[in-house]
Amino acid sequence: MIAVEDPQVPEFVKDLQAIDTYAELREILTSQDFEMAGAAERTIFLEDTLIMSEGQRHSELKQLSAPLFSRQALAYYELHLFEPVIQQVLKDAQDNVDANGRVRLDAVALIKSALTRISAGVTGVDGVDTPEGTERFRSLVLQLGEATTGIFSAIPHAEVIELGKEALNQLVEEFLRPSLERRKALAARDTPKEDMPRDLLMTLCLANDLSHPDDDEKIPYVWRQCALFLTGSIKTTSHTLPHIVFHIDEWIKEHPEDRDKLLDTAFLHRAAAEAFRLHQTSPVRFRRALRDVTLNSGRKVSEGELVAMHQPRGNLDVAVWGEDTRYFNPYRDVPKGMQPWGLTFGAGVHTCIGQNLVTGIQNKGDTKHGTHGTAVRLLKALYERGAELDPDHPPQKATGTMNDRFATMPMILNAS
Repeated sequence: MIAVEDPQVPEFVKDLQAIDTYAELREILTSQDFEMAGAAERTIFLEDTLIMSEGQRHSELKQLSAPLFSRQALAYYELHLFEPVIQQVLKDAQDNVDANGRVRLDAVALIKSALTRISAGVTGVDGVDTPEGTERFRSLVLQLGEATTGIFSAIPHAEVIELGKEALNQLVEEFLRPSLERRKALAARDTPKEDMPRDLLMTLCLANDLSHPDDDEKIPYVWRQCALFLTGSIKTTSHTLPHIVFHIDEWIKEHPEDRDKLLDTAFLHRAAAEAFRLHQTSPVRFRRALRDVTLNSGRKVSEGELVAMHQPRGNLDVAVWGEDTRYFNPYRDVPKGMQPWGLTFGAGVHTCIGQNLVTGIQNKGDTKHGTHGTAVRLLKALYERGAELDPDHPPQKATGTMNDRFATMPMILNAS
């Protein structure tokens, strides 16, 4: 098994006070004495969204978005959005059949294709239902996603932000604005609620929450909300799912007795959670102190001080996860009161609202109501087709970024 290493971080981070133990990280994440902070691009693209708001405004936005992530909504998405999308993406991949009747594909591209369509459905974007439309939409969303975490890119900061703005402008003109206009028309016709789409843009239309007075000076409010949903609903799963596949492949080689568990959703849930613990989308996050603070450990943080939240290191804390913390173990004992993925989805009021979309309700499957989450549904669909890594073409890690992700992951499936 390969041990997980600490991620690379930007040089300026080394000048900040480093928070890297699980206890201190969780204390700050759940404290009202700290606020969200970060690089300029977070404000440019995500200002006044759920992830970048605090206090009463955060509560308002959370209440607005909550119906999109209820148990009923998640069940609806999984059965009427996730499953059809996953099956269609796999069907599209059947064209690449080799002489031995096996399908060869890049798992990274396939996963991103599926998640792009799922992201479009949750956000409320029409026209992302063909390979061509999906690829165009995917390329723009990925460029926008790079911009929202520009400090981790090898591209010069100003350039990556401008590329992100350009991508968002094209998303608006080609996809978002036409989709919004359709939903405005539905709202104006007093369409019965059960006949309306269950997505962000429809929710904003019904709440009459589409614009702000400063929209002429900034990226308009409604498009910032879309930027959060589009990038947030893709990034964590698309980055981590190839890691899950890689770790499972390693595990089965060393534990062949578990091969028959590849279709066991309970095993897949555990494997996914462990990989989410080991791999996070961002190598470091930031919080700013609202007042002078002394943590339970005795660490002092001054009012206005920006601290570096090394959450990937916290998820590897030996005191919490044991001496083998850097190694994948789907049977790991999870300490009481903790989530199996550690702090990957945050903690406190800023816990990712879409976590259950990825992990399923309480990280458990519910076949009747369809609440396995995108990660396990994608994994199970792949393993049902005999998925295995291509032994002749090993996976390649992404370059030009500090984000922990694969660039390619060649895979072989059984043709069906």
